[in-house]
Amino acid sequence: VVAYTCTIHDKRLFLIPAVAGAGTWFDMLMSRSPRLLRILAVDFDMLFSFGNIASGMCCLGASFGWDERMVPAILLLLLPSVIFVFLDATCGDFEHKNRSIFLVSTTFILLSVLVLDQGGLFNDVQSAVWLFNTHDGFLQTTAEGLAAFNLTASAENGDVITLTTYLRSMGNTRLFLFVVFVMTSAWSSIFHPTECAILRNAARRSVFGGSEEAVGTTREDGEGDEEERAPGLQQCIERIELDAESEATVAELQDDGDKVIVFIPAEEIIIPEGPKRSVLCFLLNGNHHRAKSINDFLDDNEISDALFFVIFIASLLPLVVEVLPLDLTWIVVLLIPDVARALFMLNLQAVKLAVSEPFNFIVPCVALAGGLVGFAASFDYHPGCCMLFAMVFFFIVILIWLLDAQLAEEVMRGDRNQLETFAFGFVIILWLYLMLILGGFPASRPRELSFTFLRAHIRMDSISIVARLWSTPLIFFAKFVFKLYMNGPDRAVVIKIPLVRSVMPKRELADFLRIREERRTSSRLALTSRARRSTARLSALPANSLQGGAEGGGG
Repeated sequence: VVAYTCTIHDKRLFLIPAVAGAGTWFDMLMSRSPRLLRILAVDFDMLFSFGNIASGMCCLGASFGWDERMVPAILLLLLPSVIFVFLDATCGDFEHKNRSIFLVSTTFILLSVLVLDQGGLFNDVQSAVWLFNTHDGFLQTTAEGLAAFNLTASAENGDVITLTTYLRSMGNTRLFLFVVFVMTSAWSSIFHPTECAILRNAARRSVFGGSEEAVGTTREDGEGDEEERAPGLQQCIERIELDAESEATVAELQDDGDKVIVFIPAEEIIIPEGPKRSVLCFLLNGNHHRAKSINDFLDDNEISDALFFVIFIASLLPLVVEVLPLDLTWIVVLLIPDVARALFMLNLQAVKLAVSEPFNFIVPCVALAGGLVGFAASFDYHPGCCMLFAMVFFFIVILIWLLDAQLAEEVMRGDRNQLETFAFGFVIILWLYLMLILGGFPASRPRELSFTFLRAHIRMDSISIVARLWSTPLIFFAKFVFKLYMNGPDRAVVIKIPLVRSVMPKRELADFLRIREERRTSSRLALTSRARRSTARLSALPANSLQGGAEGGGG
């Protein structure tokens, strides 16, 4: 990395460290489990991150002119970074126990490359630019040579669409996303050493406790055997078993002392549900009486889905129809009570779990917000447009991405079609993205932003910011829609449960699975019994004492 900043006339010297260090990552690759590599190879987060670093390195190669300097970039930066991220698939205890060191060092090295490249400290590089417009077609040039093209006639023609892509800027954006991915993996490996950083499963939601249907009949004093207390609960507990391939792997081991690596979901997360657990009750400092009054008022004045759709689409029309004034976008404020109602009813603990997801929530959310700032700048920060784009953000985040935190029965049972909700959000974001990029909004204009970072003078416009940032939430939206289509409504979309890695002799595997199943069953039975007794006590209270809502069973 340091050599990239120096003046080296003979670029063949870069081949020396590349060849010398190639054996290190190849040796680490040999310690990876082929089966786990296959699992990680189809994991969306892994594919997205590999695509980010691959595209970032390709853009770096364009800056280098694809000379000998790209050989160490591939052999010492690209491949080792990917292999270090694959540390969940390693069979070596030393690598897994010290994975935080590998991940932190990878983060530091890639961040150094990012800063040096964006700051213009790399020697003998050129900023490659792709230029496309409907008048001249596709052109490839550099940032210095961009001004030499006479595009004045094309710019004056309103029918011409011009798209400019700075490869260095695009590559650094993709590389930064990979750095964030490695950084979050390093954080997880440090503070949760027994959990996998990459191997994570979508959480499966289920409700139990607090109703006759969920827990069956019980005695008033709460006594009785487990089958009598919770027959419905026993049916929803899945037996912990190995899959067919794992069973075959264990059967092939001859010696009971041979060690096996077991990956099993982490302990279940139990979330109490009820009015006292809502976001509104938290904002009101626990005043659940007032929270219930506000929720009841908002429920009584809830607008229908059809009216919500009509108002939302009507607020977008001034962006497209030139004869309509932009001030008409203010009608979007009519949707504020409905969006606030959805926010207030969210379960606070489930919201915390969702917003803690770095790649399923934080990254697309930040990219969405940054792109909307570019939208507002393109419309010269018109107040009505700013309000519209703010409502688009809250609509996407609260009503769609935080749907995992809506623990209403119709959502949990799948009566409310989550797939349609996510598909609608995806279409809206895609439509806004394409209309701005392709010049479909008559009032939008690219607003230039320029600043100096180290030795580089960086210039970008508002539309290119949207083009660069919004590709990320669009990719995640497509993933969410696909996951919902494949898995159904019982699977969480944003919230994930990490896998726990345990190493043990073969003879201890059966006891390990049995003890874990008994512990999970006992925990659920105890919680269900407690929720049942709480429901029985609440039903015995006078009706006026229940105002403000009762806390239901866990879900």
